[in-house]
Amino acid sequence: MNIKTLLFILSYLLMSPVNAVQLENQSQQQELAQKVTLDMQNMTCALCKITIKKALQAVDGVQKVNVDFDSKTAEVVFDPQKTNTNVLIKATTDVGYPASIHQEK
Repeated sequence: MNIKTLLFILSYLLMSPVNAVQLENQSQQQELAQKVTLDMQNMTCALCKITIKKALQAVDGVQKVNVDFDSKTAEVVFDPQKTNTNVLIKATTDVGYPASIHQEK
């Protein structure tokens, strides 16, 4: 076995536990995540969608945002240990798009 092969194997073995810990942390974060759908007001164009998405993504703890212009909603996945729905609603309201929690009909 040459030195390059030995170094490769050694580096792989040393890196594997780090990757396993990272995957475990990501899995735990996904388990803790909450999802909320917000009804958005004042959405009149495609630029509104972009503005809302950026405002929500700027909130610490937000993991995923999907804004749907047709239904005038924003679906947000977030870490409840870092933020809450009141903060999300304030973020969109501050950029001109008041929101409320979507109620299933």
